[in-house]
Amino acid sequence: MREFLKQLQIPLGVATVIALVYLGYVVAARHMARQHLAERQQAAGPTEEQKSKFLGTYGGSAVKILQFYARDPEILDGQSTVICYGVVNAKSVRMDPAVADVYPALNRCVDAAPRHDTKYTLTADGNDGKTVTAEFTLAVKPDAGNRPRITKFEVTKHTVEQGRHYFTIAFAFENASSVRVDPPDMPALEDSAPFGQWVVAPQKTTTYTLTVMDKKGHKASKQLTVEVPGK
Repeated sequence: MREFLKQLQIPLGVATVIALVYLGYVVAARHMARQHLAERQQAAGPTEEQKSKFLGTYGGSAVKILQFYARDPEILDGQSTVICYGVVNAKSVRMDPAVADVYPALNRCVDAAPRHDTKYTLTADGNDGKTVTAEFTLAVKPDAGNRPRITKFEVTKHTVEQGRHYFTIAFAFENASSVRVDPPDMPALEDSAPFGQWVVAPQKTTTYTLTVMDKKGHKASKQLTVEVPGK
């Protein structure tokens, strides 16, 4: 080609550009040819070799559970995870307990947020009438940082009026909304502020139990003994 360009008396720099353009054209043409071939093969569907490999990998025509697991081996209370499953040759699939609509798929994941340790079971019904199952247990651990706790429960004031002892009891808590006291010298509180106080006048030494609870039913309790002198 150089001799040909030389005969045409084309400068070397221009010849170099022409050569590069020609080379780029050749590379692009080959890439387009390979792409068109791949598109034709894809449109034609899987080859017999691909079909044979698929059937060998996934167990022929029998119903089979390929996978069934949770992304996380355990989660903290209040957190969520995903459960993934895959089946082949199944006409129907169900999960117990149900967390979402499930259907036959080679690889699918669904959200799950159990509140306690839960055993999940996947059942796949085959086209031949056979059924297969798989199961695992997802552990749910308490999240101590988000559980209710009482940070204060104490007598802050003691007065005597006409021979009667009066005690001011203060309390404070975190991660809870309802408050109960036993004996019920204070009314139960719902959606309470995280602190408060009340006055009691017990006839004798009394032990009070303060219980706080969050919206999920998690509780924390603490006791306080109020001593009435001489009683």
